Amino acid sequence: MKVISAWVLACLIILQAEAQENAAPSIHLICYFPSEDAILKMQKIKILQSGDASYFEVNGFANGYAGLQQTPDSSFGTPNILISSLWDPDTKRGVTAKVEYIHSSTQKSRFGGEGDGWKTINSYRWKMNCWYNLVNRAWKSRGRLFIGIFVLDIATQKWFHSATLSIPDPGKYLTARNDAFMENWDGTNPLWDGSIVRKALFKDCWILNDSGIWEMNTKVTFKANGSQDIKRDGKFHDRFNAYLDTTENAFCMQHGGNTRPSAAFNHGRTIDLPLAVNPEIAPALTKVVIRSMAISTGRGKVKVSWTVDNSKSPPLSAKLEIVNASGNTLASIEDTVPQRRNFTLHTVLAKGKYVARLSAMDIFNQWSAPLGKTFFVGKAD
Repeated sequence: MKVISAWVLACLIILQAEAQENAAPSIHLICYFPSEDAILKMQKIKILQSGDASYFEVNGFANGYAGLQQTPDSSFGTPNILISSLWDPDTKRGVTAKVEYIHSSTQKSRFGGEGDGWKTINSYRWKMNCWYNLVNRAWKSRGRLFIGIFVLDIATQKWFHSATLSIPDPGKYLTARNDAFMENWDGTNPLWDGSIVRKALFKDCWILNDSGIWEMNTKVTFKANGSQDIKRDGKFHDRFNAYLDTTENAFCMQHGGNTRPSAAFNHGRTIDLPLAVNPEIAPALTKVVIRSMAISTGRGKVKVSWTVDNSKSPPLSAKLEIVNASGNTLASIEDTVPQRRNFTLHTVLAKGKYVARLSAMDIFNQWSAPLGKTFFVGKAD
């Protein structure tokens, strides 16, 4: 039997202490659904306590994730940002993710280290103690899977479309199981390590399955990362807790500081939580509204632009029809691009009276009431 001297043992303890990062343990809230795949995931979050180097993932899916961060990086103009990432299916073989759209206030960049892909960051300036509803909506076109990132500030009732990412069609959409996740991604700095308590509420986790039917979770499991993170977590490895907050009807996750698991954990790191009370078979939603439309004609073109009400559900696709005085549809165009606000139809119209009829489908598969506007080509009768 090999005997380790006291001096060697002391050195080993020092080295282990230096290797420890003292991060709060990574924790998960996993929601399960009857279906296996989903075209939409959404969940509400309210952050109660936070600190720098904090990530509150709200929606996780097979190819990526979306959530809120508090970052010590000052380059974004605010510590409170909105982030979404999509992994490359196979970087080495050139099968990569792609950024299809970013809002003017959103930044994009490549990432690596835990797989490679694209990430988008928006200086969203989320606020503590306020509810936000994060939505990921997927659709397929031209052999690719597109994933849009949308967020609703519930206090102001304003929707925001931060980005759209895509990968080659993997055969599925987002997968149904949802993994919400809290991480203290850097525990090396005492200004933002596991000594800080981070706490958030999660509620109303819904999916729209691949048949277009709403489902709410039928099981919710909390899990704290185990032995693989002991060195990373250091003395904060057991500082976690989770429970159903019956006042908010929401699931609470907390880690760091003096947090301790409740007796329900029975010294374990995983627990099935009681389900929130929700008698609804579908979420309460607004519907996309087209506010205004403008039309111009000439040189064999009909150009139509429009605006939408940002306090209503965001559009996913739009359809435009040109109808003559007899009610016949002469031309039409339809496209699935959430940020689209104009169409150009190449069609030669005789002199006369016409109607441009525009409708939009929102990210929840709801069609707006069509908006019609009369226009004339040539001299009006």
